Amino acid sequence: MPDVPPSAPRSARTERDVDRAALLGTALAAVVALTFGGQGEWDWLAAAAGVALLLVLAAFFRLPAGGAATRRGRAELAAACAVGALAATLVLAPVLQASLAATDAGRTCRASAAVAAGALESDETRQRGAEVAVARGDVGGTAGEALARAARDEERTVLGNCLGAITSRWLWAPAAVLAAAGYALTRWLARRRQAPSGP
Repeated sequence: MPDVPPSAPRSARTERDVDRAALLGTALAAVVALTFGGQGEWDWLAAAAGVALLLVLAAFFRLPAGGAATRRGRAELAAACAVGALAATLVLAPVLQASLAATDAGRTCRASAAVAAGALESDETRQRGAEVAVARGDVGGTAGEALARAARDEERTVLGNCLGAITSRWLWAPAAVLAAAGYALTRWLARRRQAPSGP
């Protein structure tokens, strides 16, 4: 009767299934957050979501058996590092946005926002709309006050959209660096774990 190789223990198979499920779930959540979070200004809620995704990944992912010695092991390490980099990018996005706001690109965004607010206040159609809104009792105060509040809101919106768009264009750089650094670190850890211990 031919020898049949022993199957992996049930607990080990279950653990690997949980690892892969956590990895896939974290990847999906990170992609969704980056897709919809990139519309408008990056806020600290996105950073909190990134921290939560990193905690999920750290809690469930383990170095694959065989580590960097097999092609499948290297693929799992690369996938985990790519997902971790996406989640970490969510954490870094508000910080990068604040840094870009102090550059010439940020000053351009503020100029665009100021122009948009001025255009709103000087638009005769918007002025008549403010007068109608005050006459109907939809807003308190005068038409000029209502128009000024709308202009401030327009300025914040345009500024946030502009800064968010600039930040999104630069997010690939920290994501690539983090993915490469994470892959190098996890491969080193996997090799270290596989190395035979001394006497």
